[in-house]
Amino acid sequence: MPDRKPEDLILLAALSGQLPELLPAAEVAQAMHDRLMAQVRGAPLQVVRAEEGRWVTVVAGIEAKRVRCDERTETTLWRMQPGAVLPAHVHDHDEECLLLEGSLVQSGTEYRAGDYLLVRAGHPHEDFHSPRGALFLIRGERRDSLHQHA
Repeated sequence: MPDRKPEDLILLAALSGQLPELLPAAEVAQAMHDRLMAQVRGAPLQVVRAEEGRWVTVVAGIEAKRVRCDERTETTLWRMQPGAVLPAHVHDHDEECLLLEGSLVQSGTEYRAGDYLLVRAGHPHEDFHSPRGALFLIRGERRDSLHQHA
């Protein structure tokens, strides 16, 4: 038998049905996942399709989905149902918001699709509410507590 690469032998075993059906131990699976994700994060292009990812309920009528994350910041999509309210809060870092669909109202001013907002670190923003529903992109500080159960 000629010399074969290990990956060729694995492929041959898989095609012949000779691979075991056992799953790796949890710690091995996690290590494999971590290595793969480290390679993906370093890729020159990262794509998250609309149907990919997991929406997490933030408060009643509001969901968020993380699409990018590094050690300090993240990019998330937020979806608000009509009438939903996002309570006032403060950020430790600047936060950027691009409204994609619908509208948001804060302090009596209505923001619509295409509007961009920047809230500087340390400055609170009042409640936001969405009379017609909204979809918006947020780039700001990493919120692990929001996604730990995702």
